[in-house]
Order: sequence, then C-alpha cells, then structure tokens
Amino acid sequence: MRSVHSKRMIKKMKWFRAKKEKKSLKVREPNPPEPMWNVKELNELPNGWTPPPPSIPKNYPFAVLRSKAEWLPVYTRYRQGHPFTLVRHVIGDVDAFAKELHHITDTEPIKRLGTIEIKGNHVRHVRRWLTHLGF
Repeated sequence: MRSVHSKRMIKKMKWFRAKKEKKSLKVREPNPPEPMWNVKELNELPNGWTPPPPSIPKNYPFAVLRSKAEWLPVYTRYRQGHPFTLVRHVIGDVDAFAKELHHITDTEPIKRLGTIEIKGNHVRHVRRWLTHLGF
C-alpha cells in the first residue's frame, strides 16, 4: 500500500528537493594555488611553531623579531566580528615590509603604531612566508 502525503508535506518535499538541486549546482571556486615553498622543508609543527634561525637575515631592508617564547609575532584579533591579522616587532623599513605583505596577502596593510594590520585571517600564510624568508 502506498503512503499518502498531505499537501503541506508535498510542498515541504518540493522545497527540500529544490534546495538540494541549488546546492549541487553551485560553482565551486578552484583551490588557491600552493605557495612556492615546501611546508615540509620548514619543520613546522602542527600548532604553527617553527624553529628560529641561527641569525637574522641581513639581505632584507626589514626584520621581524621573534617573541620571548620564540614565536613569530603574527596574531589574529577580532573587531566587531571581523578578523584582522597583526604583525608586530617589525624593525627597519616598515614601508618595504608593508609593500611585500600587500603582494603576499592581496589586501592593503594598515600601519599602526608598532603593528601592521591586515584585514582577514592570514596568520598561517604570513608565518610561513616569514619562515621562508628566514625570520
């Protein structure tokens, strides 16, 4: 014996089918390109920590000093529900650092007193980039 659905139930079933079809028709964007450096070469731990280099590289007009716990000073802060990436302890030419950071993250950095802010959560990407540079 076939079960009989009410008009209300039939309406709900049509709505769920239409929603499911819309979901399957969504165009998925391709994955972002992989960074040009190999993450395995960086000796990165699962929590994002990388060992500090023996010395600060001298071939850049800027330098990023590590914290006392030997972490790169790249943090996420939230303002009104929006994430911001903060980079602290930048010494040297801050403008050159901000320009390079703009190329890496495709967002315009904001220079504040003692920090550089980037809209969005780019912590992992910026840490890998800094580690690749040798900081």
